[in-house]
Amino acid sequence: MIVVSMGTYFHPFDRLLDWIEPWAEQHPDVLFVVQHGPGRPLAGAHNHEFVAYDYLLELFATADIIVLQGGAGGVMDARELGRVPIVVPRRPVNDEVIDDHQLIFTRKAGDLGLVHCADSRDELWALMDGALAGTVATRHDEHEHTPGSATLSALLAASPESLPVAARRRRFVRSLRLLIGSGGAKP
Repeated sequence: MIVVSMGTYFHPFDRLLDWIEPWAEQHPDVLFVVQHGPGRPLAGAHNHEFVAYDYLLELFATADIIVLQGGAGGVMDARELGRVPIVVPRRPVNDEVIDDHQLIFTRKAGDLGLVHCADSRDELWALMDGALAGTVATRHDEHEHTPGSATLSALLAASPESLPVAARRRRFVRSLRLLIGSGGAKP
């Protein structure tokens, strides 16, 4: 089962369905569940304009492949469930979105290994083929660290004596704030 979610943005994202539709026709054995928002439905799929959040999370948890528009919310929901989604960012053309924030976000998330980013129909098809064949990961280890979280974990695990003086001071101040509940006020 492939779950495709266009998000709840008020602009349609028909380009993504235009890319998926020929692939779906070539794979009639694959079940598609599509949340298409204000856009058109996908022929032969279980189509929903919108779905309840809890149901969407159930779909994400049980899908073999998740294909998303490039919004941060859907990506983070999928990641929280241990999934690595294929993401196609909306572009600021044809009223898909008003700026290039999804392009920036998905490229950075792709660079960090959080998503598989598809910027073309051929890339999308290759990722879906690879996911079906088991050569493109669709799940991640819950203990997997991104480069930033690995560095933070190492800093938090380090003994205070091994940290530079400035880092020890910052760590001490953060600890004090947490203990006294300063609400982020600087001492």
